[in-house]
Amino acid sequence: MKISKVVSIIFSIIILTACGGKDTPRSVADKFLKSMSTEDFETAKKYGTEETEKLLDMMAGFKKMSADSSKNEMKFEITREQIDGDKATVYYKEEGKPGELQLPMMKVDGKWKVLLSKESINNSESVTPLEGGATSTDTI
Repeated sequence: MKISKVVSIIFSIIILTACGGKDTPRSVADKFLKSMSTEDFETAKKYGTEETEKLLDMMAGFKKMSADSSKNEMKFEITREQIDGDKATVYYKEEGKPGELQLPMMKVDGKWKVLLSKESINNSESVTPLEGGATSTDTI
């Protein structure tokens, strides 16, 4: 009897864990930010729109050209999400930086994706984890 209870509990945990991976803006943003924190651009691309993927490719290229090979893992905490139809914003705090940062999201083919563009990076209201790259304010 005791073994059947243990097997039943383990089976229940497996089922709950498998169903727990719900596609929400918060869960996708968490996976994206974790990938970005370790500079795993290939994994981060899985959670982004096509435009986001292009920006991440550009960032990966900049990283390869950079002489700085040190990795400073970003520590973050997602504070809230705001959903408006097929668009959402996930708010998070990054350790060592004041205030909340925003990560724009949108549904693509029924799945939540991170929506980064050059405009969102340069938009003062939408600060993203891509602050280290080139901006339109760079000078020659």
